[in-house]
Amino acid sequence: FLPFTVKKIRKFLNCSAFEWEKLDGSILIEEGHQVEKPELLFSKIETAQVDKQIEKLNKSKADNKKNNPKVVEAKQNICFDDFTKLDIRIGTIIEAEKVPKTSKLLKLLVDTGIDQRVVVSGIAEYYNADEIVGKKVSVLVNLEPRKIKGIESQGMVLMAENEDGVLSFISPEKENIHPGDQVR
Repeated sequence: FLPFTVKKIRKFLNCSAFEWEKLDGSILIEEGHQVEKPELLFSKIETAQVDKQIEKLNKSKADNKKNNPKVVEAKQNICFDDFTKLDIRIGTIIEAEKVPKTSKLLKLLVDTGIDQRVVVSGIAEYYNADEIVGKKVSVLVNLEPRKIKGIESQGMVLMAENEDGVLSFISPEKENIHPGDQVR
């Protein structure tokens, strides 16, 4: 807007461009100088135009977010021996129920191929208990048991988390993977 507005102002003032050297506070237009008929410098911006631009901006933001997701920085390196201590296996969720008096927790009974064990998982905001029964998942089976809301959790279901904090299962893509199969 501004470059075009300056031209309109100069036309209204009936003067040519000013030289930088003369813009030191001296009088640029003499008294009695004839000016042209004034005109509006800016047209009114209607609400519909503003809404359209906001919509365009929001779409652009959404596209940028989709095309350039934020990636969490990698944690400090661990030695290979520490990695080999992790026993990650494929399990199948046999039962799932909401943990009473919580909004985030599900109590899962998981067949790990080694045994059937209870795992408490903070996924209730993303999955209903009924829809995940029979789901194959990745389970950390040698995590030290821990009480969560009075329930002993005997492992951890591994999840992927996107930049918005939405959780998704890490599941095998092929059907010939069974409970107890190791994740390496």
